[in-house]
Formats: sequence, structure tokens, C-alpha cells
Amino acid sequence: MSVCDLTVEDANHYISDARLINKNTGVGIDQVEEIAEEVYLFLAMQLRSKNAEMRKLLFMRVTANPGGLHAAWVKRYFVEGCRPHNTIIKTQVTLRNGKKRDVTKAFVPATLYDNKYLCEDGAYEATLLKLPEHLRRMYLEGDWDVVIGAYFSHVWNRSVHVIPSFSIPGHWPIKFGLDWGTTAPACTLWGAQDGDGNVYIIDELYGPGITGRTWGEKMLKKLELQKWSHERKWGVKDMYGLIDREAMAARGSDTGAGGSATPAAGIQWCGWRLFPANKDRAAGNEQWLERLLLKPNGKPSVFIFGDRCPNLVRTIPMLMSDPHNPEDVDSSGDDHAFDTGKYLLLDWPVKGSRPKDKTGDQDVERWLAMAKHRKDMENAPGDTITTGYGD
Repeated sequence: MSVCDLTVEDANHYISDARLINKNTGVGIDQVEEIAEEVYLFLAMQLRSKNAEMRKLLFMRVTANPGGLHAAWVKRYFVEGCRPHNTIIKTQVTLRNGKKRDVTKAFVPATLYDNKYLCEDGAYEATLLKLPEHLRRMYLEGDWDVVIGAYFSHVWNRSVHVIPSFSIPGHWPIKFGLDWGTTAPACTLWGAQDGDGNVYIIDELYGPGITGRTWGEKMLKKLELQKWSHERKWGVKDMYGLIDREAMAARGSDTGAGGSATPAAGIQWCGWRLFPANKDRAAGNEQWLERLLLKPNGKPSVFIFGDRCPNLVRTIPMLMSDPHNPEDVDSSGDDHAFDTGKYLLLDWPVKGSRPKDKTGDQDVERWLAMAKHRKDMENAPGDTITTGYGD
């Protein structure tokens, strides 16, 4: 039986004899992306021995390719969970007796060109080069962001779209998108726009919302600790946000925000200005696609600060196409950060593609005009939070 075909029951039967572990020093699995995570964990639990010297030799080694039925957990646990690559990642665990124990793992990336035997005559390389682009990126370049059937597989390229954070100019406008979730993840993304219309998604808050007021306070803390620019600090009155309309209608329990209130009301109680987001799914998908596509200069028109927006970077390439509508994203996936970014991009649409019938645009434009007039008429330094990150 190939290990790739194992179920937990198969694995239990296969290694139930304790002598298997006593006679071998470890477990090796080829193409671990073909087995479920629980099977991998079950096999890992069998790495034990009553012999003290043998325990020093126990190991687990696996190989994997991008793609495959269970590639998502491999990418999360190894590819994303072992950065920087080629480095032993240590996690300290406190035992019940109070002692500390290090648990280690590592991810060692490799491509065809690391195998001198397979790439020597070029025959296998030629085979891989004839594959469709997404398969070539997976099997020749080892690109773990390519997922067969993923909605953005033909346009997403981490090396192009994800960049390190930098100090943005103080005059760039900033706004935020917000997708609400009480126990499911809520997400806030802050974005900025340069003079050429490019959008930079510069920061992220992600996790259970609990209540609107709780989330609004977390957003204030994020704002207080901002490291967005060396030139200025933005305050809560320097921006507005686009929020899921359902968060403006669903009843919550944000005491202090007028008793029983909506999540949006709890967030507004903390001082945040909110407008209903445009939820046109087709238009939102189009905005993402338009901005991810490369322009003639070889660059996209949306950039993500990877060190500050890990959940957006993690989930975008994993979003699958809807099996019933290939033109849409499957909403059963982890699309919270994607939806949040969609609200942002729909409010900064690519020129020439502003959606018609964008409910809420007039309110936003009216608020922007009022904000500009107020800014022209007064100098209010108290509106800006000046505290930075603590030492």
C-alpha cells in the first residue's frame, strides 16, 4: 500500500506493532500533500520508543509538491509555518511537570535544478516546460501559491503582488475596508493610494470580532501603533471605512453604544466613520482582477505589504472558483480578507471601470467634500494620534 493512500485506520493497522518503531529510527513520507493532516499527525504520534538512545534518533521526514488533494495544510504548516526557509524553527512547549521542551520543524525548498541527475540531460525539464503555465509554476518553479481550480491562479504572483512594507508619503489618502464576523473572523484592511492610482494595502486586523465596540477598540490600538509613515501619524478623523451592510443591520450587544446596537454602531462609538460597502460581487471580483493584472510596465496596480497583511496574503491564492459559477469566488472558503479588500478597491476603482449603481457613493463624496472643507478651514493637531510603537 502506498502511504499516499493511507487513512487513519490504515495507518493504525500498519504501525500497530510497536516493533516497527523499535526497528526503525523514523518515518518518511513521499508526497505528503496526498494525505490528510490528521493522518500525518497520527503517524507523527507513533514516533516513540522506550529506549533512551533510540529516542535521540527518532525523526520524521516528508517530501511534497505544490498542488494535491491536501496541499493546503502542507502549505500552512510547512511552507508558511517555517519562515525563513532553510532554517530550523523551534517552538518551546511547557510540559505538565514545568520543564521546557523544544519541538522543531523546517522547510527546505528545492526545484528540478537542485537535482543534478534529473536536470542533467534536459529531458525532464523539457517535459515540464511544455506544461500549462500554472502547472509549470507548480512543478518546475515550486510555486506553492498556485492552486488548481483557484480563482486567481492565472494572475496571482506573490513575488510581484506582495512587497515588504515601506514608509509611505504623508500626503497619500488612507481609508479602510471592514468585513464583520462575531465568531468567524472579522477583518479590517487599511489601504493607501499613490498619485498614479496604485493601491497599497498597508495593514491588517484579523480575528473574531466579538462585539463592534471591542473591534473598534482594537482598531484604535492598531492606529495608535501605526508604522505607516515617517512623515506623519494618521488619526481616526483622517479616514473613513466601508463596511459590510449586514453589520449595519444585524443586532449586537455593544453596551455603551446605545444599549443593544449593531456591530457597526459599536465601531462608530469608538469614533470610526463608516459607510455601507458596495457588495456587487461581480464588480468586486473585476476590481481585484483588474488590479492584479500586470500593466505594460510589468507591474500590477495593487500591492500588499506582506509583513503586515499575512492573512490576506495567505487566503487570496487559496480562494477557489464557485463550482456552480466559475466567474465567481466560492464563498464557502476563507474569503473574509478578500471581501474586505474588495470593499476598498470598489471605492478606489480602476479608471474607466467605476461600477454603475454604486449605492453609497453620494454619501461618501458628500462626506469627503465636508472633510476637505473642514481641513481647509481649521488646523486641528489634536485630531492626530502621535504615539508610535513602544520600545
